Amino acid sequence: MVADNDSDFDFLAGFTGEPAQFWPRFRAHAQRVMMAEGACILIQLPGQAVRVLSQDSAKSARSIVDSGLVTQLDVMTDEVLHEWIDGMAVASLPAGAGSKLWLVLLEVASAAPAEAVRELRLLADSYQSRRREQRTGAQVEEISEVLDLGLNLGASGDFLNAALRLCHRLSSQLKATRVSLAWLESSGLKVLATSHGGRVNSDSHEAECMVRAMEEALDQNNEVAYPAIPGSQAITREHKIFSGQHEGGAVLSVPLRDPVRIEVVGVLMIERAVGDVLWSELEIEHLRLASDLITPRLVALYESSGWLGRRIWRSLRRNVAGLLGVEHTGWKFASLLISLTVLSLALIRMEHKVRSPFLLKTDAAAIATAPFPGFIDEVRYHLGDVVRKDQVLVTLDRRELLLEEVNVIAARDKSEREARAYEAEGKLAESLMAKAASKQEDSKLGILRHRLAMTEIRAPFEGIVVEGDLRERLASPVQVGEQLFKVVQIRDLVGELQVDERDIGFLSQGQEGELAFASRPGDRFGVKIMHYEPVAEVREQGNVFKLRAQVQGEPQDWWRPGMSGVCKVNAGKASLLWIFTHRTIETIRMWLWL
Repeated sequence: MVADNDSDFDFLAGFTGEPAQFWPRFRAHAQRVMMAEGACILIQLPGQAVRVLSQDSAKSARSIVDSGLVTQLDVMTDEVLHEWIDGMAVASLPAGAGSKLWLVLLEVASAAPAEAVRELRLLADSYQSRRREQRTGAQVEEISEVLDLGLNLGASGDFLNAALRLCHRLSSQLKATRVSLAWLESSGLKVLATSHGGRVNSDSHEAECMVRAMEEALDQNNEVAYPAIPGSQAITREHKIFSGQHEGGAVLSVPLRDPVRIEVVGVLMIERAVGDVLWSELEIEHLRLASDLITPRLVALYESSGWLGRRIWRSLRRNVAGLLGVEHTGWKFASLLISLTVLSLALIRMEHKVRSPFLLKTDAAAIATAPFPGFIDEVRYHLGDVVRKDQVLVTLDRRELLLEEVNVIAARDKSEREARAYEAEGKLAESLMAKAASKQEDSKLGILRHRLAMTEIRAPFEGIVVEGDLRERLASPVQVGEQLFKVVQIRDLVGELQVDERDIGFLSQGQEGELAFASRPGDRFGVKIMHYEPVAEVREQGNVFKLRAQVQGEPQDWWRPGMSGVCKVNAGKASLLWIFTHRTIETIRMWLWL
């Protein structure tokens, strides 16, 4: 027994391995040295509850809990072995800063010497010192690698590029066969990058198996490995399956936690080939430190990636997740938004406006025609010119009429001379006939002068010439009654609305509205419905009724008959929901004959 104790002491005094291998051997040695029936080592880390670090059986830990010893551990002092209930003893062991470590012995046969207790404390203290020295050197190298990883990631301005850099860098540092990154999106985890490079097909069988394994780490919010990490209680079923599909290689999944929202946002999976060393505690610490450093940068890059709508949607989901829960947040928010929108549309009332195209028309129009057959001599206007009343617009050739006028004047003068001569000779009958002939020539002269005046065709009123471009018809003949031009007045203008027959029931005489011209959509002019034609006009797009609407206010200089635009007539207040849906509902009712 002494030889066994000495060999255990020598082994523990020089041991430099992992705590998961040291503390069970230390507990067994202490149990033999103290001649106890059972032993258990308890640990309390800063801010955490007391937990079992090593025990000889589950019965040992249950006995400690049942005895109430855990609630009294804080009062234990160093370097003293304390007797407790029914032969139970406890000793405080050296631990790291802020941590507490106790050795609990069950059913001690006799009081243990203080030298044995000091020996146990010395073994624990020396091991802790060696571990601190090892960790100090390892931490310096670890911090250097993590900082190098952070700098490498900081040079990326794109999320996918940063994810690829991360996978490649970790694969090199950890000597892994493959490193993959999955990110938590609305539909769940999605593999976005691997150290093998290339585009990851999320629908492939390989990606689905990888996601199932990563979800174990996501659900448990802890590192999950296969073969399992010593002392870990994590469920590794999917990792075991994934390892079996890849020839039994080692698999480790590390969750990436967002320090702001304090939740897992992604998972890193590291794979190693069969026969490589398993995951050490130092490597896991390295990955934890790296994940804490790189996750904020990855979160910032992910939230700034994608098109604007996607970034807004992510922000909304993140903000409402606290109210609606983290599961199906998008669907819940969309349902809530739709419900609120429908409710608001049903409650808010506004003016229902009937929309229809219009044409600007006027009843003050005059058409000038040719008074007699002739030829066009001069044209003094252009289409679109504004003309004044009695302004000469067109003149006809008058040379023939002037020659005829000269002949008629000569004939009239001759008849007057003959009448005076016959009167001097006393020939009364001949004198009367000559005077009658003179009057007849005067009548002809009046007709000729009237026709001469009619050769100047004048504007009947102030207005605009809208039809009849005669500039290319100079010296061409015209026939009596032939239309030469058309003049309209810019006053008493009306809008001729072309209202769809489905909306005619909403309109009546006296209703008011606004119209806007296609040439100036920013200007609005008031209108008032006058009357409408009782018969619909059949068109390709459907039947329409023509309404006349009086344009309010003074006419503008730029208005021209024939201008078009859109008119909206106020047809009474209604809910926004009815305004937006009544046309669709009416169509459905017609289809279904409801």
